Amino acid sequence: MTPNDEGQELVWQAPDVLGDVSAGDWVTAALTCFDSTVGSLVPPIYPAYTRILHPAMRVERDSGEQVPVRWAEVAAATGGVIHPTVEWFSLLHAGTSRGAGDGAGTVWDEAPEIGDMPEDQFAALAAVLTGHTATPDDCWFGFWDGRGAGQSLGLPRFGPRLSIPGRENHLVHGTVHDAVRTLDSWGPNLWWPQDRAWFVATDIDLMSTYIGSSIDCAHELRACPWLEASDTEATNRVTWDSDHRNPLPPNPYQP
Repeated sequence: MTPNDEGQELVWQAPDVLGDVSAGDWVTAALTCFDSTVGSLVPPIYPAYTRILHPAMRVERDSGEQVPVRWAEVAAATGGVIHPTVEWFSLLHAGTSRGAGDGAGTVWDEAPEIGDMPEDQFAALAAVLTGHTATPDDCWFGFWDGRGAGQSLGLPRFGPRLSIPGRENHLVHGTVHDAVRTLDSWGPNLWWPQDRAWFVATDIDLMSTYIGSSIDCAHELRACPWLEASDTEATNRVTWDSDHRNPLPPNPYQP
């Protein structure tokens, strides 16, 4: 196998995109509106919910190597607090407001990815989740169509989509470990196994991934050394102004 062949296996192709998206009908039925809560991203049917904080990155000055940075490391520098509804911009503002700085250029250089995670994070997540489903070889992945993958792959402009509020998704099918595969250059935004034992959501506007699962699965996710995970609840808010313990920053999305 050549390197190019190997690379192709990590990218979904146009024929992989399904024309029948009925496997996601239950998701559409469960997520009827977006009310800024975890339960409007992940169906509110699970006994436990987990939040994965996407890592920031630091560039090592000597080697140029990119090193993942946990939010807890940033909090240690800014005096911020890690808690279930912590938000990145509030964490930074905690340091700015007390004159300690936000850690940029020292603790971290690149902010966490919005709407995506590094491949190794998807791999670590899949490694845990595959042990908590009876159907690990039967998994569905949804990719938001607004990133242009449909056009780059030559898919029909008005083809079948898995619809949730404000988000239309291309659907593909594979194994749990296919979570590392991208559509065009982006990771999955929604994924779940056939038995619906858990559900993963990485919304395009957020720096966190949310999972609904069994209690045992949630415990294992939080114990995984490769993930910065914490418990959360379906009723917790997920927007930039949801942090009730760290200082509220100016709206980071206003021009």
